[in-house]
Amino acid sequence: MPIALATAVERLIEARATRRLIAPFSETDPGLTIEHAYAIQDALWAELDRRGERPIGWKLGATSPSGQAVMGVKEPASGFLFPAQYPSGAEVPLSAFAGLGVEVEVAFRMRTKLVGPGVTAATAALAVEGAVAALELADFLMSGTPRAADFIANNLIAKAIVLGSPLTPLRGFDLAVEGVVYEHNGEIVGTHTAAEVMGNPLNALAWLANHLETRGLSLRPGDVVMTGSISKVLRPKAGDTIRARFTRLGSVTAKFV
Repeated sequence: MPIALATAVERLIEARATRRLIAPFSETDPGLTIEHAYAIQDALWAELDRRGERPIGWKLGATSPSGQAVMGVKEPASGFLFPAQYPSGAEVPLSAFAGLGVEVEVAFRMRTKLVGPGVTAATAALAVEGAVAALELADFLMSGTPRAADFIANNLIAKAIVLGSPLTPLRGFDLAVEGVVYEHNGEIVGTHTAAEVMGNPLNALAWLANHLETRGLSLRPGDVVMTGSISKVLRPKAGDTIRARFTRLGSVTAKFV
């Protein structure tokens, strides 16, 4: 029997509040589908909104072949962003996370509403105010071996984000070849390009708009969109600093305490 939406939401909210790991829903519901997982995610959104914790935008996952292989899916996945947002250079308390993981991403801020179906990278770009360097601060709240549906139900392990500045308009440069140098305590641990996100982060944004339409949702003015990981996941310890330096988008840094 599928796990009840209310039960799943209660467990996720309790895990976030206590920072205690919970078992993947698929352990007791082996037939958990992607569709039911998104229904759990939507119910989580509704409950948090009811409590006054209104989401600030959206995030994408599995936007690369390697990410899809890890999750066991053949297309990207989406979740929403919690209000937890830090400016570049902020000190981030490790105590706020059960299992912190950090990734580099390109983030968009939406200028206008964007609604599928039929959205392309070109039409998506027209709805974007600009892009910024960003770090995703994910929280691994599930024990064992979660499946794709578990990650989706758990809102793609979203927790918080760090945004750089200023917002950079997309006109005049090719975002697909935007480079980034990834550093952990000043040591370079990776060099990447934004093309690792579906060939161009704008392709991810178009996919998101078309996907949300199937759930009766859309992107709104002011929404932040995290377009998917460009890098490997880092697991910082207290005192560590992580920085990403982009070619045109500037840099973003966080220190973990």
